[in-house]
Amino acid sequence: MEGVIFITDEIITDILNIELKDLEDFSSYSKDGILYHDFTLKRRETSCPNCGSYSCNIKEYKVRKIKHSAYNQRNCVLLYHARRFVCKDCGRTFYEPNPFVATEHSISKLTIINVLNELKEYNSTFSSAAKHNNISSTQAEAIFDDYVNIPRQTLPRVICIDEIYSKTSRKNKYSCLLLDFETSNLIDVIINRRKTTLLNYFEKIPKSERENVEYVSMDLYETYRSVVKLRLPKAKVCADPFHVIKNYNEALDKVRKRVMNKFPKKSVEYYLLKKFNWTLFKDEVRENESKWNKKLHRYINYPQILDLILGISDELRTAYYLKSDYVYFNKHSNLENAENDLWKHIEEMKKSNIQEILKLKKTLINWSQEIINSFTFIDGRRITNGIMESKNGIAKEIKNNAKGYKNFLRYRNRCLYCMNKTTKPNYAGSHKSIRMKGWPRGRYKKNK
Repeated sequence: MEGVIFITDEIITDILNIELKDLEDFSSYSKDGILYHDFTLKRRETSCPNCGSYSCNIKEYKVRKIKHSAYNQRNCVLLYHARRFVCKDCGRTFYEPNPFVATEHSISKLTIINVLNELKEYNSTFSSAAKHNNISSTQAEAIFDDYVNIPRQTLPRVICIDEIYSKTSRKNKYSCLLLDFETSNLIDVIINRRKTTLLNYFEKIPKSERENVEYVSMDLYETYRSVVKLRLPKAKVCADPFHVIKNYNEALDKVRKRVMNKFPKKSVEYYLLKKFNWTLFKDEVRENESKWNKKLHRYINYPQILDLILGISDELRTAYYLKSDYVYFNKHSNLENAENDLWKHIEEMKKSNIQEILKLKKTLINWSQEIINSFTFIDGRRITNGIMESKNGIAKEIKNNAKGYKNFLRYRNRCLYCMNKTTKPNYAGSHKSIRMKGWPRGRYKKNK
């Protein structure tokens, strides 16, 4: 034994969450770097949980070792001398009630609360929460699984749907996220984005609830659109503006690469298209102070560089102005004019005779109604998947910090728990285990 530790009455009250009058005895000491609190509670009149009889005798005292995170960066163990009673009437045995540990648990309630509070932060991990509370990572995972099992939220009026690369298994590389556009709350995380999975998921939701959905915002993924039409028939699909412009930039970039590869690598044209390609994808290239360029042998600023790039190829210039025209349409059109403005733009795309633009034109025609629907405003905000991008970032952080999840339900619960501020753990505990089943153990043969 390294030495007795003197603890004040106030510290005892805080550590055990009980009054001093409830203690029969209490002592503290340190051994091998661990702080031990040894104590016994005063006996109280106790009834049998089975028959309710107060006719009970003490059968034995059993020392329970309880891991307790009462101190920062200090390993603490409670040595609780628990009374075990036996009922004279029914013969049932049971332990006396206490405020700091659940029946048959070896981790204190305070430790459980501390772990769950820490795991509420998305940048925390099971390993870090375990380390700060002097328990193992497996115990931290078990605490989370027992107390955080979050049900799906009710489908809202406006849903945003998108996917994230989660790779919770070999078969399920992408998980599907559902978000409430108006509250920014995460509705649910679905194990994959396959059509059959999504159809089955929405089929289990009551029809009356599904019919309350008015709009669904998504990227240009055909599976999402077909699922919405089959399972949310009253909802209008809105194509996310960011993804449409992203497709336009990809088409423009393909034109750039095709034009660039026609020139020698040491040429000025190749140099401009390679080094300053970013100027083609900016909504506005702002004028800056002219700087000396060794390759061009002159002082030049970014708008002048863009002019040189656009002068290299008629196709590239046409594709660039078409992209700029669509960006203008996306910013300044409205629900009344969107249909007319969109089809005018599509006609201009036809005239370009550029293979990459003509391919994109088919996409815009295919999603024309959904693009028009995207000009709908809810409470002064245009329906987009913009808020979904930030949630995707958090979901990625959760996955990356843990170096991946193999248990999808744990990953789902962690996302819902971290992203929704009002979500709280169920301290009553869950009786449904989400622990993954491993391979059955074979017979153990000890080497002789």
